Amino acid sequence: MPRDPVTAFGIGNVATTGPTTVRAEQQVSTDLVDHRGRIDLPALAVLFDHLGGLPYFASDPDGSPCVQARLAISMQGGVDVGDRLTANAELLMHDEAFGTTRVDIVTSTGRICSSGTARNVAVGRTFDHNPTGDRGAAAPPGNSDLPGLPLPPAIEPGLDGRVIIEQIAAGTRAAGNLTELLNGRVDTVDHPLGTGVRFTVGTEPWMGNVFGTMHGGIIAAAVAQGCSFAGQANAAAGRDYQVADLAICFLRSPAVQGADVVVEVTPVKIGRRVASFDAAMHAHDGTLLSRCSADVHYR
Repeated sequence: MPRDPVTAFGIGNVATTGPTTVRAEQQVSTDLVDHRGRIDLPALAVLFDHLGGLPYFASDPDGSPCVQARLAISMQGGVDVGDRLTANAELLMHDEAFGTTRVDIVTSTGRICSSGTARNVAVGRTFDHNPTGDRGAAAPPGNSDLPGLPLPPAIEPGLDGRVIIEQIAAGTRAAGNLTELLNGRVDTVDHPLGTGVRFTVGTEPWMGNVFGTMHGGIIAAAVAQGCSFAGQANAAAGRDYQVADLAICFLRSPAVQGADVVVEVTPVKIGRRVASFDAAMHAHDGTLLSRCSADVHYR
């Protein structure tokens, strides 16, 4: 079982590179592929969120606790399985209560594959353990050092997107290794504007942050994966897609002791090239945890 979100997502070499800058690497393995065998935005969400908070934390000489209130992530182009990504985060502006951090993620060839901002906020919490234990300080394993899960079977080009998701829901098609990592399961939901999905995640202690509640990157990964499934459910047969833009706000962070959290994804507009969705994550008792809007691009 993974130890924490950082190691689970292959993140390491987290280091301060200047007064307001931090760098990290992520080894992208088959453990993070979706049902298509692809690396999409959900696989980068933990790296983006984790790095997005560190420059603001480092800017305070007392190391006061902080969290991300909102992430805005854009992704352009694919990421190869086996690639080693580098992320750089820079604190653009801040005061004693709030900060704004820019995050850029590049492939091993130097191409920016993801970029955006994290909105930081200082909080009056205490850490469950000493955060100077520095999650991710060690180097991530090399691709050849990972056992690597097998890729899901290829999707037949003639299948309608909703049929693909219904097969995943029925257990007749692989949900993807990232969904398995998140203890996820998906169902389709009918809406007047298209097909929505319900993506349910079973929490585990390894998903926690230093406060002992769910890491914001895990929340973002789960919501983004729900939006990815919604994108697939509304895709015509043979159409490729990518989760291109995600704007997510964190309202509360759930406990990670085994209860389910549920992501409901609702279509806003399904176009030929762009599909827009709203998503909300709720706790098992109905408490609203997070809200999101996302765009999926079709090709």
